[in-house]
Amino acid sequence: MTTLQVLLELQAQHGYLPEAELERVCEEGRVPRAQVEALVSFYPHLRRQPPPAHRVAACRDLACGLRGGDAVRARLAALCEARTDTEYEPVSCLGRCDGAPACTLDGIPMTIDEACDRIENGDFDSSATADATAEEPRWQTDPYATPAHHYGQLRSVLASGDRRKAIEQLDASGLRGMGGAGFPTGRKWALVAEQPDSPRYVICNADESEPGTFKDREILRSLPHLMLEGMVLAGHAIDSAKGWIYIRHEYEPELGCLQRALAAAREAGALGENIFGSGFDFDIEVFVSPGGYVLGEETALLEVLEGRRGEPRNKPPYPGVVGLHGKPTLMNNVESFAHVPRIVETGRLDHKFFSISGDVEEPGVHELPVGATFRELLERAGGIVDGANLLAFLPGGASTGFLSAEHIDVPMTFEALRDAGSALGSGAVLVLREGRDLLEASANLTAFFRNESCGKCVPCRIGCEHAVKAIEDGRPEALAELAPLRDVMVDTSICGLGQAALTPVMSVLDGFPEAERGGSGARAKEEDGGGAS
Repeated sequence: MTTLQVLLELQAQHGYLPEAELERVCEEGRVPRAQVEALVSFYPHLRRQPPPAHRVAACRDLACGLRGGDAVRARLAALCEARTDTEYEPVSCLGRCDGAPACTLDGIPMTIDEACDRIENGDFDSSATADATAEEPRWQTDPYATPAHHYGQLRSVLASGDRRKAIEQLDASGLRGMGGAGFPTGRKWALVAEQPDSPRYVICNADESEPGTFKDREILRSLPHLMLEGMVLAGHAIDSAKGWIYIRHEYEPELGCLQRALAAAREAGALGENIFGSGFDFDIEVFVSPGGYVLGEETALLEVLEGRRGEPRNKPPYPGVVGLHGKPTLMNNVESFAHVPRIVETGRLDHKFFSISGDVEEPGVHELPVGATFRELLERAGGIVDGANLLAFLPGGASTGFLSAEHIDVPMTFEALRDAGSALGSGAVLVLREGRDLLEASANLTAFFRNESCGKCVPCRIGCEHAVKAIEDGRPEALAELAPLRDVMVDTSICGLGQAALTPVMSVLDGFPEAERGGSGARAKEEDGGGAS
């Protein structure tokens, strides 16, 4: 067990890290105090002081701001401050953009309005909402009519004894990573399988933390068996016996769904030793993130699993060659693994998941045929709120560029969105109606990256802060500094956070010359600092 795991268990036991316990960790584990301090000071989820009876974390990011978050968050803060037993903290995206403006009360997700009502009434009973209940399958991606049929593709592959089948089917389907990078999945699996070193590992990255991104959360809730089957098939394809699911701690209700799915898989013989009598062993361990957006970067995630500060590594080498504990490691996100069973069955990728939030009537997760346009997705979401006109949208999350209303018929694919000047990214769509201040919106996103930078590399640490100040300034000469700053950050930042941090604001300055620019500094200045709860 790493020192970080020890600290996380102590916090789970006490609610915080008592000084006496930290001293005991150092003495009994012969751990330098500096190492403990490095961990405690880095992870926002770790705390030194006893927690109050109740804790409220309210999202301050764009999706919630578009749904009136600023005003209700001020009311929520005032209600918390009036109580001596309740702590209030503004935080980065909670992954609840479909319930915006969102917050958590004692770790339980809800809208800010609901939290205000509960606090006013002194109702802190969360027993009725502490867990999510998975629904019956209702997605085209799921090849199984009933739970009794789950893991049918795994049975078939194991019976054939063909370790290459899944890789060949993934290659034929054209599946690319759905977490943002878009690397061809079949090629990634093949690269790891071909490494001479062993053991090899499989990791599912369930740490989606970017504003507007919550599709993996829905898959964890209603289709966890597909993700698990994809991971086991990956383990078989690359000859691995061990996998991890790295899940953000804000997804506590979904964690309950995942744990039940793991138990059901083991009971069915789809996980553990001698899976379906094939002689193949593969098991999965769950690791709950100690908090922070940057931990979703693949090499930072590896650092966390190895017990260190979650700071990205220099690349190369890439995780497929030198990953967890220095061994070849295959890492995909939840959606990528969830598509595998259907692809193994048909050889095709027929559908794609999108989360959509912001100025739409029905924020949520939608499954569309591959190649569907943004117009079709917008119609699924009920159109723009109050019948307003579309101003702009982010097609792939906070690290992609804004597109204008003239792109409403662009297919939501990697190639089409690249040609349009943006990216599919994580498939997280944020929609803004006419009348919104695009520079203010991009200021909020830039502030998010500033708040979530780990600070390891100078270009990202200094560049994000300078960019926020330039946008707050708003004068043409200040905004003119952003283009060369963006170029430096793209070329020299260690990871994608710094490389993409200025993409939204630059897309506004380059593509929306008439964009509203009044009041852009307010949201960037508000509630500075902090990290994911």
